[in-house]
Parts: sequence; structure tokens; C-alpha cells
Amino acid sequence: MAPRLLLIHGYVSNPEAWAPLQRELEGEFETFAPPLPGYGTEPDPAAYTAEGVAQGLDDVVDRFQPDYVLGHSMGALVTLALARRHPGRFKRVGLAGLPVYETVEEGIRYIGSRSSTRSQYMRNPGEGHYFCRVANTLRHLWAPVVSLFLPTYPLPMVRDMFGHTEAAHRGGMIDIVFGGHAPRLAAGLATPVALIHGDTDRVTPLDPVIELARERGWSLRIAHGAAHELIFAQPGGVARWVRERLLVPAEAATQPVAEDSEAVVSV
Repeated sequence: MAPRLLLIHGYVSNPEAWAPLQRELEGEFETFAPPLPGYGTEPDPAAYTAEGVAQGLDDVVDRFQPDYVLGHSMGALVTLALARRHPGRFKRVGLAGLPVYETVEEGIRYIGSRSSTRSQYMRNPGEGHYFCRVANTLRHLWAPVVSLFLPTYPLPMVRDMFGHTEAAHRGGMIDIVFGGHAPRLAAGLATPVALIHGDTDRVTPLDPVIELARERGWSLRIAHGAAHELIFAQPGGVARWVRERLLVPAEAATQPVAEDSEAVVSV
């Protein structure tokens, strides 16, 4: 039976972000990419925190019984919380584009220095979510046009990327992505972890990920020329990493895979 891989999408995203990778892994993995709480038609969790969102995925874990879990961006933090919540459930955890921030100000400063549009969107979550509501209402008008300029972005993902609640908008940004939780969630986690991070990521900085990987003894692959969108922009390279670093023999899954965290591997 094919191993089962649970895929956790990120902030202002949806399960369609995983479609290119799912096609690459077809026949090798049984994959499942659910919407996070507060996305699509899913209700908000009791608290929009990494732990609260992970708790909202308990039924998914019980039904799908995954062997592995891979999270992207905000979903990487939720994945760490999920692994802590279900110790021993997963053979290995995969994290792509992990956000390692200490404060909201640090996050806004880093992303704002690389994108003035994103900076404005993040500085006022209330106004930002108002934009999301309008964009979601008009999505069938603008999404096909945007996809012409961003051909690596799956059209279904683009069309529905703003379909989330106000709690998901504010909590995902302030309490999860910029909440400084990565070291805390990593502490004491017994499940082996493998990371992949683009060296041109303009959303989540690479240096603190390298530092965290060294501290925890985690495998880290730095993807040459890859940005934050690597899971759907370079699905072939990410699929190779999944095969090499997630799909490992059961007897090897209890130990971290040694890899030079400064090695840059083309995807």
C-alpha cells in the first residue's frame, strides 16, 4: 500500500496549492490536502493559534491516518503543532518555507522591505481582510487575468486564495506566522524533521531556518533559485526532496537525516 502523505497549506492559500506536487507524486504516495479551519467552508477553530488549528485537524488525522505530513509556510508551523499533538503518529515531518520570526514587527519589516504591497496588506489586518472579502467576491473576474501573469500559480488556488474568515486572516498572520512559535514548537519534538527552503524566499527568511535546523539536528535542503512558492512553482524538485527526505525506511525514520544545511541544491 502506498504511504499516506498529509499536506497542510499556508496562509492566504488553499489545498489547490498542492495540486502540482500531488501530480508529481501520483502513484508513489496517497496524498490528501484538506482546507485549514477558517478556509473555504471550514469553521474557525476555538482559537486561531497553531495549536487551535492543529486541534481542528484531529478528525482529518483520524480519518486519513497519514504516515507523513508536510506543511508549507504557516502550514509548516501548524504541522509542528500537529506532530506535537499526535506524538508517534508520523514517521517524518516535512516543512517547506518555515516562518521563523520573533515578533510581528520583524515579520512586517522583512516582508515589507521586499514588497510594499504585502507590507500595506499586513499592517492593518482589518483593512487587509476587507480587501480579501472584495477580492473573493470578484474572484472569477480577476483570477484568470492574474494567472496569465503568474503561470506557475495554479488557477484554482489563485481563484480561491482569499476565501477565509476574519479570524483566519488575523490569527494566521499575527498569532501564527509572526508569533515567534517555531523554536517553541520544535522543542522536545521527537518526530524526525526535514526542511526545504528557497534561497530567494521573500516571505520567510532563510538564516533563522538554518540556525534552527542546526540547533535541532534537522535535515535542511536549500533550494537554489526557489522562492516561497516553491511547492507549486518547482514541484518536480520538491517531489525529489520528498522522495529523498520524507519517504524513508521505517527503521531510519527515528533518526534525523544528516545533510549540510548550507548546501544549495538546485530544484
